[in-house]
Amino acid sequence: MEGKYNEMSTIQLKAIEFNRKLIIKTSDIIIENIKNGKLAKSSYGFKSNGNSIQGSIRILDVGSSHGRNSIIILNLIISNILKHFPNQCFEILHDDLPENDFSLLFNEIIKNENSYLKLSNQIFYYGIGNSCHNQVVPSNSIDLCFSFSTCHWTPYNEKYHYDTDSIVVMHKKRSAEHRQFCIETLYNFFSIRSKELKSGGSFICTINHENNSTTPELDSLHQLFIKIKTVWKQMANENLIDIGIVNKMVLNWNFYKEDEVKEVLEMVCRNNQLKLILMEQNVETTTTSDEEFQIYFYNHAYVFMKNVFKSYIPGDENHRESLFQIFNSKFIEHIKQDPIQNFGKIYSYYIVVLEKD
Repeated sequence: MEGKYNEMSTIQLKAIEFNRKLIIKTSDIIIENIKNGKLAKSSYGFKSNGNSIQGSIRILDVGSSHGRNSIIILNLIISNILKHFPNQCFEILHDDLPENDFSLLFNEIIKNENSYLKLSNQIFYYGIGNSCHNQVVPSNSIDLCFSFSTCHWTPYNEKYHYDTDSIVVMHKKRSAEHRQFCIETLYNFFSIRSKELKSGGSFICTINHENNSTTPELDSLHQLFIKIKTVWKQMANENLIDIGIVNKMVLNWNFYKEDEVKEVLEMVCRNNQLKLILMEQNVETTTTSDEEFQIYFYNHAYVFMKNVFKSYIPGDENHRESLFQIFNSKFIEHIKQDPIQNFGKIYSYYIVVLEKD
């Protein structure tokens, strides 16, 4: 992830701020299950006699990046638990891809004036370099898991992650095979989290999806992705990059369709001992549509797409960086001259809270 992710993650932060009550509700589940003894039944170095605990509460952060948004979530969770168990020990496991800069994550945890470390001297933290589509911790070892703005990243498959007009495949009818790929990918993500959770553990997650209430022309994010591909194609016309490379440039994201999300959650609850506590649909919007905000919004995309797009460009690092900076300058100028119209609905997502039986 690009080093400026913490500074450019405020759009993702909106989903956290909007769902503060649900994050606390997720921690209420494990508080109740500690008191009723349910969590102790499948413990991992953990014993409970109702109101006191021997061992650590383990919290898994899936998709931590550089940690600033994770700190906000963890402050809500830990402070709520400490009200009931003031001397409790915590182990926080931050997971992201191996190429994530974990030194930035650790510096944020240590130096952020609002860090969760300030809540107690019994909090220990670790970094895990692994894909969220793999099991990242031992089975039955996690009390609470959270994952915001992560599960739309999927294993790359050129057959499905290919669009000559956009950097993300959206608003297109899926083949039966493509739909099955989406369902299996999302189902695998939830099944793995179920394995990692203890019985009585809880999981809160956001799932980005296509908004059925809008058209492609009024989907601001979709229009932004089209414009990004358009500028790369213009660079190909100027012989700065091969058009074959440009056509392959894509972010390996799935914006899941509503029926896919519902089908996966039904399968997960039927096959993986998970119980759906809550499911809500939200739409992130803005009332500002001028080009300055669109450039600001693009800068949020910049931090996660830069390294992905550079990986497509042949040549050494200096050449890849130089070409990407040319694209960056051209895109900002493009937005200034031709801003997206009706820039309002940014993205849609489901938020779900689950408990493991």
